[in-house]
Amino acid sequence: MKILVTGAGGFLGLNLLERLLSSGHDVCAINDRPLEKIALDAFAVQPGSLEIVIADVRDRSAVRKALTSFQPEAVLHAAAITLGPQAKLASAERTLSVNTLSTQILFEEAVQAGVRRFVYPSSSAVYGTAPFSGPVTEATETAPAGLYGYSKLASELLVAETGRSTGLETVRARITALFGPWEHDTGVRETLSPPWQVAMRIKRNEAINLPDGGARDWTSSRDIAKCLEILLQAESLPHRIYNLSLGAVWTPHLLCTAMGVEPGRSTCEDPSEVAYNDDLSKLRHPVSGARFTEDFGFQFMTPAEACADYAVWLNSNAGQEMVRRTTPDGDLK
Repeated sequence: MKILVTGAGGFLGLNLLERLLSSGHDVCAINDRPLEKIALDAFAVQPGSLEIVIADVRDRSAVRKALTSFQPEAVLHAAAITLGPQAKLASAERTLSVNTLSTQILFEEAVQAGVRRFVYPSSSAVYGTAPFSGPVTEATETAPAGLYGYSKLASELLVAETGRSTGLETVRARITALFGPWEHDTGVRETLSPPWQVAMRIKRNEAINLPDGGARDWTSSRDIAKCLEILLQAESLPHRIYNLSLGAVWTPHLLCTAMGVEPGRSTCEDPSEVAYNDDLSKLRHPVSGARFTEDFGFQFMTPAEACADYAVWLNSNAGQEMVRRTTPDGDLK
C-alpha cells in the first residue's frame, strides 16, 4: 500500500515506519524535522520505500502538496503533543493546535485527495481516571481528566463526524501506555515511560531504586505498530473504535529482570528517582484489547515477552546508538 504517516519522527512514528517498511509498503513520512541517521540507517535495509517531507502538520498547503504528490491509499495521523498531568510542556493553545486543528486540516485534505481510509491513533487518556475503578473496554464512558485527553477526544469526535459526512472510512485506536524500541525524548512528550527511565539507568550502570506499586499496562511499541498496520490495510473494519493494550498490568521490576539487574526498593519519597504520572498508591486496572484480538486474531506479547524483546533491541546496533544519544550528554530530539 501507499501510506502517509504524520509525526513520523516520534516514538510511535518510528515504530510504525519500521513496521510498514519491513512489510514492503511505500510510505510518505511527514515530520517537522529530519529523521535521525540512526533510524534512517535501520530503515534503509527494509524492502519498502520511504519518502520524507519536512513540514508542520498545521501547514495546510504543505499537507495538500504531500497528499497530491504521493496519492496515498491510507493516512495515519500520529503527530501530537503528549502532555502529562502537569501540562507544562506546551500551552493549551499550541497543544490544541497540534493535536486537534491539524487533525481537521489533514482530514479535509485527505478527503479532497481521495484517500480511502483514515486511521487516528488516539489515547486511553480519553477514559480519564476510569482505569482506577476497574478494567476498561470500548464501552467505558469517556471522561478525560486533563487537556491531553480532551484534545484526543475532540479529535476522535471530529474524525468520526467528518467521516460520516464525507464517506471517508475512519477508525480510532485508543492506545494505552507505550514502551519499547525507539522511545526517546522528542520534546513533545512530558514524561517518558518509567520502563524507558529504568532502561537508561541500567545502560548507564546507575543504581535502580523502584517503589512498590506503580503497575500499568505498558504495551510494546512494536505490537502497537503491528496493530496499526492491520487497521490500515484490513479489508473490512468490524468496529470503528479499538483499544490497543496487552490487557495486563506490570511494574518495571520485570524489565530489570529481563535486563539482568536486581533493583532496589524505595518509598519513592524522591520523585526524581523514576517519574510516574500516576498516584502509586492506587491500583490501576488494564485497558482491554480483547475486541481487537477477537476481530483480527492478534495476540499481544505478554509483559515478560515484551520486556525480553525490548532488552534484545537495546543491545542491537540501533538500540545501543539510541542509548548513547539519550545520555545526559545530549538527548535525541
